[in-house]
Amino acid sequence: MSGFFHIVSLGYRCRTSHRLREHFGYWTAFPFDWWITPIEGLTRFIHDWDVDRLYRADQLRVRQMLFQKAWVENREYGFRLVHEFSRDRWTLTSRQFLREVPQVKARTSYLMSKFDELDSKRRRVLFVRNLSRDEEADPAACEALRQAVIKRVPRADPEFLLISSTGVSAEGWIPLKIDDPSKEPWSGDAVVWDTALSTLGFRLHRPGIPQQPRPARPLPEGLLEPGYSRFFNRLGFLSGLIRKEA
Repeated sequence: MSGFFHIVSLGYRCRTSHRLREHFGYWTAFPFDWWITPIEGLTRFIHDWDVDRLYRADQLRVRQMLFQKAWVENREYGFRLVHEFSRDRWTLTSRQFLREVPQVKARTSYLMSKFDELDSKRRRVLFVRNLSRDEEADPAACEALRQAVIKRVPRADPEFLLISSTGVSAEGWIPLKIDDPSKEPWSGDAVVWDTALSTLGFRLHRPGIPQQPRPARPLPEGLLEPGYSRFFNRLGFLSGLIRKEA
């Protein structure tokens, strides 16, 4: 069984991030979690790593498909920034979303800095790319993406997991077949994903925390008087939340 300190989605879609979080039980965010990213554009962006270029007004436009909510798209990289800006089915306009660019850019900058923090010898990281069907016939693009990530965080200790509907292989990637074509719900079939991910034997560590559970230390008898017991119960609740968000 292999353990990792971080699991990082490299797209291409929201379903990938959601299913990884549900299966491995983490909530730590990175830049590409909720974007729709073609692999070639993602590779170029990792090389450029320029948040100002990403949010240049002349490269952003509103797109919409029939019976779907509108989204903002970056034309240079082909990214669909579907969750970064406020959306309404009919009224998303250039004037509206451009007002939000400073706030959105600040959030993206923060997540990019978290990605850069993976560049550490103490970080064993699993990078995961879920290929679109069009990308499954292009193993060279997978290798280009892998090399871009290695160049971005050269001191990390990475593994690369490649999810596809056919189990396609590419150099340096662990292949995994997950055929989940369902359109509804957007999050896909949890059973299909969990079954496939379980075959890997991977687990997620908490960074900097010993992996062997510490034995519980019994409290001396009589320590918890009425009133104090409620206080310690609340501490236990808060520590549970901290563990969940780590």
